[in-house]
Formats: sequence, structure tokens, C-alpha cells
Amino acid sequence: MKTDISLNVDTNGVRLSNIVKAETRKATDTHVSRIIIITIVLLTFAMFVVSIYKFGNAASWTHPFNAISSPACTILPIIFILLICEEWTRGTALVTYTFVPQRNKVILAKFIILLVFFLGTIITLYAFSAIASIIASGTNSYSISWSEPIYSVILLILPLLVNMLFGFSMAIATQETTLALGLYFFVPPTTVVVSQLPVIGPYAKWFSLEHSSSIFIAGATGVTTAQYICSLFIWIFVPCIIGIFRNMKRDLN
Repeated sequence: MKTDISLNVDTNGVRLSNIVKAETRKATDTHVSRIIIITIVLLTFAMFVVSIYKFGNAASWTHPFNAISSPACTILPIIFILLICEEWTRGTALVTYTFVPQRNKVILAKFIILLVFFLGTIITLYAFSAIASIIASGTNSYSISWSEPIYSVILLILPLLVNMLFGFSMAIATQETTLALGLYFFVPPTTVVVSQLPVIGPYAKWFSLEHSSSIFIAGATGVTTAQYICSLFIWIFVPCIIGIFRNMKRDLN
């Protein structure tokens, strides 16, 4: 019993679950976040309709997934960039850390929300992909392949997961909305272009998050797996460590 109390309540009596609820409201209950969520829903539905018309005979049920998931993969991480950065930009970090002095709990709460959003979104996208396949099959009398390898199905989560973690890492490292958004949209395409250059391209592939991710999904080898891990380390793990350190030490004033 004593162990449970020590895990759930900090020295100020603030439970982690309460922090998660508060951070969830901050992530979703703003004008900008509502616009982002509505935009994702509308674009996802549009791609859902398009994928029905593009579905071919004997195609896999996962065939529509990439198109349907593209709006969420690109736009959803913005919510968490704003959640982290706006706290410092608008000065609300003073209020947050006054009520919860243990900053690591606030960071953990934000990360938990990210995982919940990710799981809810990916399950919804899987369902939409299957439904689009069924509708296309019924409309055009097509057959559907349900024998997709589990490995391939699981790999479909990588673009969304990597983008959300990348946005989170850029936000927590910079703690500045404009800079974090700029890096989020600038780094992936820039590193892809650099990785295609004749001289430095082979070396740049070790730093290109988008390049290594797409190659890894298309077909993993020892080299592409190593490139993928290296790019994740550079663009996600290292910025997160730097950001957590900055967050713990930054002066609230």
C-alpha cells in the first residue's frame, strides 16, 4: 500500500494522472488545436475516399493505408510541438511548474499523451484502411488480399511514430514554437535532398531520417537498419536528452 502511494502522489499531492488530464486539455482545448484536429479529420476522410477509387483488384487491405495516414503523419505532431513550446513562449510554464515543481512529471505526462494519441490514431487508420478496401471490393467486385505479413503491417506505424517523436524532440530541445516548426518541416526534406548528392550522399543517408525510414520500410538490410537507428539517435534521442536537461535547468523567470 505504501508503495502505491509513493508511485502515484508526489510531495505536493499531485498525481501523475491529474497532470496527464491537465496536459490533455492544454493539447486539445485550444482554438488552434481544434483547427488542427478538424483539418486532420477532413483530409483523412478525403484521402479515404480517394483510396477507394484507387484500390486495385487483389490488392492488400493495407494498400490504402499510406494515403489515408498521410494527413495525420504530417499534421498531428504539430499539436505536441505547440503543447511543449507554447508553455515557454506564452510564459505559462511558471504556472505549471509552480503547481508541479517536479518537471520530469510534466514531461512524462506530455509523452504519455503523445503515446495515447499515437495508439488511438494508428488503430483508427488501420480500421479506415480495411473499411476502404471492403468498400472498394464491394463496389467493383474486387478481391482483397488479407494475407499481409504481420511484419509489414507493423512497419506501417513507423512514419507516424517517427514523425511524432521527431516533432516532440524538436519542441523539447528548442522550446521555441517558430524554431521547432521550422526544423520539423525543414530537416526531413533537406536531408533527403542531401542524401541524393553524388559525393556526400552515401554519408548523408546516415543522417537522413526520411530516407532511412522509407528504405527501411521498403526492405530492411543490415546497412539500412543501421542507417535508420543512427538517424533516430541523431534526430530524436539526442535532442530529447538535450531538451530534458534544458527543461529541468531553465529559469522560469
